[in-house]
Amino acid sequence: MNSTLFKKNKRWLILFAAPAIILFCVIIVIPLFQTLYYSFFEWNGIKVAAFKGIENYKKLFHSREINTSFINSIVYAVFLVVYQVGLGTAFAFILTQSKIRGKLIFRNVYFIPVLLSVSVVSQLWIQIYNAEFGLINQLAKALQIDWSQNWLNQKWTSLFAVAFVESWKGMGYIMLIIYAGVRNIPEIYNEAASIDGATAFQKFRYLTLPLAMPTIRVTIVMCMTNGFRAFDTTYLMTGGGPGIFTYNLTIMMYQAMIGKNDYGYGSAIAVLIVMVCVGMMYVVNQATRRYDRIYE
Repeated sequence: MNSTLFKKNKRWLILFAAPAIILFCVIIVIPLFQTLYYSFFEWNGIKVAAFKGIENYKKLFHSREINTSFINSIVYAVFLVVYQVGLGTAFAFILTQSKIRGKLIFRNVYFIPVLLSVSVVSQLWIQIYNAEFGLINQLAKALQIDWSQNWLNQKWTSLFAVAFVESWKGMGYIMLIIYAGVRNIPEIYNEAASIDGATAFQKFRYLTLPLAMPTIRVTIVMCMTNGFRAFDTTYLMTGGGPGIFTYNLTIMMYQAMIGKNDYGYGSAIAVLIVMVCVGMMYVVNQATRRYDRIYE
């Protein structure tokens, strides 16, 4: 029946889908192919591009920043997944429980950081992390704890401090996506489990998680790709420093294109980011594909 309907309305369906397809090609597909094209050239944005083959990729994989940037991007992505998807799933499950009062208030409170601009959030947490008068160190001092950290000027604390800020800001958005997926689960499953004597934790583990996995998978992919595309929070808070301790692939790309006007090299880094993100998406989809037909 669907195929018959498509054949009868083929022209109209193509006509209505054409604007979205054209827009997608103009914004996504064409720039991707242009980036891939220029990654094989030496070009400063003004002079005529000179073909260099795979020299930009050789330069990339032999650069001193690539190992640190790649590891930092992985750590950043894993931190986002653990924090945002982990807490988002827990909060989404809690907010779907009928005994919880004030669910709307809590849901809105969790979403407030998402509404704040990146610059505001970055400046707020720069002050909180300040080594001399920051809230965290001052709180430790008030509690008479001999413990102080220079959060944004040490190797690992700077990376995790920035990753935490990014996670804190975006968790509410991820939580709402998972919350919508949990609410979409047919209530008949929970009712049957309750009749069988299942506890709330058992229903969460054996019903909610598997049935909401297609939605959770989307959020995992979003967090992992956001980790490899992260730029604004890191750049505003540390600029990639101290040294290159918080460098990542997007800052490498920015420094190459904007700092050195080397658009060919920057394009090669962009291609690497896209390939990594697509690879992660494929791995996550393959690992969770068994949940796609769970309702059948």
